[in-house]
Amino acid sequence: MSAHDTTMKLIAVISCVVFLAAALTGCMTRERIAQDLTESREKAYKEWVREKERSAGTERIAEGPLSLDRAVELALTGNRTLQAVLEEKNVAQGRILEAYGGVLPHVSVGGTYTRKDRDQKEIEGTVYDVGPRDSYAATLTVTQPLFHGGASTAALRASRLYETLTDESVREAVQGTIYAAMTAYRRAQLVKEQLEVTKTFVALAEAHLADVEIKRRFGTASDFNVLRSKVELSNARAEMISYQNNYHEVLTLLFQTMGVSQESTIELTDVLVYEPFTLDEEEAVRRAFLGRPDLSVAELTVRLQEESLNVALSDYWPQVNAFYNQRLTKPDPYIDTYNEWDDAWFAGIDVTIPIFDGLMREGRVAQERARLKKQNINLLDVREHALYEVKNALLGLRDAAESVEVQKLTLAQAHEGLRLAEVGYREGVLDQVSVLDARAALIKAELLYFKSLFDHAVARIDLEKAMGMLTGPVNHTTAGE
Repeated sequence: MSAHDTTMKLIAVISCVVFLAAALTGCMTRERIAQDLTESREKAYKEWVREKERSAGTERIAEGPLSLDRAVELALTGNRTLQAVLEEKNVAQGRILEAYGGVLPHVSVGGTYTRKDRDQKEIEGTVYDVGPRDSYAATLTVTQPLFHGGASTAALRASRLYETLTDESVREAVQGTIYAAMTAYRRAQLVKEQLEVTKTFVALAEAHLADVEIKRRFGTASDFNVLRSKVELSNARAEMISYQNNYHEVLTLLFQTMGVSQESTIELTDVLVYEPFTLDEEEAVRRAFLGRPDLSVAELTVRLQEESLNVALSDYWPQVNAFYNQRLTKPDPYIDTYNEWDDAWFAGIDVTIPIFDGLMREGRVAQERARLKKQNINLLDVREHALYEVKNALLGLRDAAESVEVQKLTLAQAHEGLRLAEVGYREGVLDQVSVLDARAALIKAELLYFKSLFDHAVARIDLEKAMGMLTGPVNHTTAGE
């Protein structure tokens, strides 16, 4: 076959490949992509329906009394976000195994088959034997890294740092889950107490309406008084329904945080109470610097970036590898005209000395140095943010405590005001409006009082979180009395 014919065949093959590639890419129009996306979404929806049917009756359901401790326990075992973060521990283990690839030997086995277009070649009238047309080879290759400029050991150190960083990230996620569960539970407590207040308000409004209607029959109250009482009752019921809806919403959030079914039916057992305590600012800051996982994460990130810089700097050093290669081939590995199986091996040391790579090393090192500087700045920012959160939490706790004391006094005054108004109304000294105003003032005072208890409870949780010590319901012995 002439060289011209060979060239034409090669051009024909390349043309077919190019045409096939163009045909395949041409099919991917925007309309086709949109259709594929629609089909994929429909498939995902059908899979969701099937999964829902399969999991029917297997969802976690919370029933009966639910304490704050139990809510946190359920959240730690069922929260979806936390479960996803826990998978990072498996990623860290994989990264450690990958890093060992820089120091352990690499072993591979390969095989090849080659066919020549001829086994003889004529040159100036003389025919030469160029060996068998079919060639076979099986190869065992072993490579042992000896020196890579410190890149291997840096990768090992980085993998261990990453494992520790993952642990701290998991601890941060655990604290976030605890915080979410505790605040959701406390909010549910608040709305439950507020709902009970509005229910009492409705009961009082109903009793007052009945009393006014009796007085009207005896001529001591007018139709206007009855109408005013009915309006007051309608307003009380509307407010009660609003808090009832809020209660359902906060329970939905609590169930989601705990990772249980929305079909759960629970009864909150803990109540909002005021338990004053104080903590010295210096001690709170000390605990934050020792206990906050985000500070550990930021510092470990800096160390990881230092190792990344070491890896980049290793490109300036020679790379030394020991190698061993054994081949089983046909034809003979030493005499290619002898068409029989035989083996051969060779071993040695491979040394690669980098001279110039087009400034790629300089570019990588510059990038890693800039990233290291960025992570150091981020570490300082995280520390400043930690100080801000601790101080803000302490101030918030102090303000919440003052608010509780003020609302407690206001509530006592509102109770006394309603008592005096009811006595004056029975004795004919005060009118109906005074009683309604006093009752409205009491209801408002009760709602604000429970809100202050909630704010104080959440402020304590905020302080524990700011110090990185949130492991469950606030431990007052560790927070300080």
